[in-house]
Amino acid sequence: MGNNIIVGVVFGDWMVDSFQNEQRIDMPAYSFVCKACQNKQEVVRPMSEGDLPVLCDRCSFVMTRDFKADFGRQHFGDIWPMPSYAAGVHPKQIPEMSKIDAEHGVPTEYTPDGDPIFTGPRHRKKYCEVHGLFDRNAGHSDPLPARCR
Repeated sequence: MGNNIIVGVVFGDWMVDSFQNEQRIDMPAYSFVCKACQNKQEVVRPMSEGDLPVLCDRCSFVMTRDFKADFGRQHFGDIWPMPSYAAGVHPKQIPEMSKIDAEHGVPTEYTPDGDPIFTGPRHRKKYCEVHGLFDRNAGHSDPLPARCR
């Protein structure tokens, strides 16, 4: 019996797994739409070929990337209230965290799994600052590391 080591790295919708003597690569899926017949098609291929042309299965017209379908699972527009999986706590910690939140003037509801539910950008920023969290890709209303405030 050999030791099997499994390592997985997730990048968006695709994952690279390394196994003991084998490497499997699950490539990303790209969405395309045909402007001629409105056919939609998903193509799985390496990232280096993501923007190469695709011919429609129905009419052989060159299809264009459907970025809205590719990124449809991401948040666009009004996203509040928003649960934060990254700032989540263990469900047993919810009462303690709720007390700390209230003491610091940022009352927060939690999902049963322990994810805080942010009501807006200000709420998110204040909650993160209270708990020492920050957004590495910070925008104007995002929480910053203490050394940047």
